[in-house]
Parts: sequence; structure tokens; C-alpha cells
Amino acid sequence: MSRLARYLILQTLLGILASAGVISAVIILVDFVETSRDISTRADLTALQALGLTLLKSPLLIQETLPFIVLFGTLWAFFRLNRRSELIVMRAAGYSAWRILLPAASLAFVIGVAGTAVLSPLGAMSNARFETIRETILDGQTGMTSVSAGPVWLRETSPDGFNIITASRFDAEEGQIFTPVFRIYLRSEAGAPILVRRIEAESARLSSGFWVLDEAVELTADAPRERLGEISLQTSIGRQALFERARSPGGISFWDLPGVIASARAAGLSTRPYELRFQSLLAQPLTIVAAALLAIAATLRLVRLGGAAGFAFAGGAAGFLLYFLQELMLSLGRSGTIDTISAAWSAPALFILAAMFYVAYTEDG
Repeated sequence: MSRLARYLILQTLLGILASAGVISAVIILVDFVETSRDISTRADLTALQALGLTLLKSPLLIQETLPFIVLFGTLWAFFRLNRRSELIVMRAAGYSAWRILLPAASLAFVIGVAGTAVLSPLGAMSNARFETIRETILDGQTGMTSVSAGPVWLRETSPDGFNIITASRFDAEEGQIFTPVFRIYLRSEAGAPILVRRIEAESARLSSGFWVLDEAVELTADAPRERLGEISLQTSIGRQALFERARSPGGISFWDLPGVIASARAAGLSTRPYELRFQSLLAQPLTIVAAALLAIAATLRLVRLGGAAGFAFAGGAAGFLLYFLQELMLSLGRSGTIDTISAAWSAPALFILAAMFYVAYTEDG
């Protein structure tokens, strides 16, 4: 790595750190007010507790705003280089725009990978802790109950048919469902489903590939109720199938998402929100590189030619346009209008091409 490349990386990194400090402070301040307003109206909450809850939510929020942090940090760094005529010196020394932007774009890519691989799991873990403490404060309990009041609906395929499992509520942490009803279907030669067993129980818990049912009762059309007591039914459903019902896609670690997707698919649940989240995290390095390239392209116009501030402002506006277009594509992906890969990757790829086209136009005419 040349001395100039190290210098550009250092200047860009300083700009990104300054941008991260300002944006993080704003995020913490706004979320502190929101947390205080949300919880204080229903429970006693001290300022120190509110600050602690805000700090637990911050990693996930910062990870979501990484493109803006890199955008404004790179804008600030390269605008300073331009104002101090350092870009003029570099160009006069024979350095092309491509050699100037490559170190900053490489740094942006590394930051994007770190955001996906490190900050996302940290944010998911701290956000889960936030939910635990929040529920503890609101419920006045010594610990959070992970039992959801919402209904459970699971569909599991088998070689000969499928099973439908319903329950009134579930405990995601313990892998347990309450008042479950197991309906076991076989397919006839014509392909029509035939209900062969219906089993009710007080509760059922997942244990090493089996549902363990407590106080199970089997009901059939031509026989009285038969009490079975504690029985086990083989299953391919894992705890992730219950876990993903209790957590939003944004609160799941990047490294856990493949398991959640596989488990939800095995349980017959929709995997689109989790596939979309996984693809968007995979595309985050590309998104951050796009933000950096937009910032650099907007600040390459030399100050002595005039209009440099206007171009820098246009670069910031292009970054917001990137964000809104990406959100639009993700919304189309959630609705099923387009596939998840196109929804997550289209916007950053398009803006990278646009930024490179502008640089090529200004560099080579």
C-alpha cells in the first residue's frame, strides 16, 4: 500500500469516525427521549435506567444507519481535501480519480463487512436484552416471561402426508407450546388429505427431534377419548421455528438467520421476511460502498472551478435517494412483487454504476 493510499484511508477514517460520533449522539438523544416517553407513562423509570435501555438499542440503530455514517464522513473528508487543494496536488502528480477513490471505497467495504458480521449480531443480542429489561419493568417481574399470548400455527410435511399443529401461546426460550392440538394427515392415492389422528395436550415441548406432550388425549370419530399421558411425537421442527415467531427479522443475528430460515421452512411458515433480511445484510457492504462512491464523486470537482459546495450537497441528496430507493425495493420484496435477491441488491448496484459512470465521465470525458 502506497503512502498516499494510507493517507487517504486515514483521512476517510477520521471523517467517518467524526460522522459516527455526531450521528450516534443524535440517535441516542432521540431514542432516549422516545424510551422515556414510552415507558415512563406506564412504569417508574429513572433517567439512568432510560439511558441504559437506550444504549442497549443503539448498536442495532447504528448498524441500520451505517450507510449515512459513511456517506457524510466521506463527504466531509474529501471536501476538506478539496478545500485544502490536496486533490489538485494529487491530480497534478498524475494520480487518476480511480486511484484516489480506491482506498476510501476499500475502507467502506471493510466497514460494511464488519457491520454485517459483527455489529448485526451485537445489535441483535443487545436488542434482546433491551426487550427483556423493558418487559421486566413494565410487568413488574423479576425476570421476563418469553411466553407469547399469540396463537401458534405450524405445518410440518412428512413422507406420507403432513401435520398441522396449533396452540394458544408459546414459550420461545423453552421451546414449549401450550394447549396444543396435533392433527396428523395422510394422503390418499388420489392425493386428498385424510385426518388419521387428532391429539390434544396441556403442553408440548421440543426435545431432541421430538415433541414431548403432557397430559395428551387422542380423539377419534368412532371411539371415545383415549388418555395417553406423556407421549413423544417425532418432528423435524427446531426451536428456531418458535424463536422466529417471537423476534422480528431485524432482531435476529446475521449468523442465526440461515438456521431461522431453514427451521421456519420446515415448519411451513413464511420465510420471505427472513430471507429478505439476510440478503439485505449480505448486500450492506455493497450499499456502503455505493454511499462512499457517491460522496467521492460529488467532491471531485475542484474548488477553484466553483460550485463544489453545491456538488457536495447533491452527493448528500443522492445518498438519501439511495436510501429511499432501497426501502422501496425492500417493500416490494416484502409484498412478494419481486424476489428477495433483486429487492436487496438492485439499489446499491444501480448507484455504484451511476457513481462510476459519473467518475468516468469527469475523468475521461
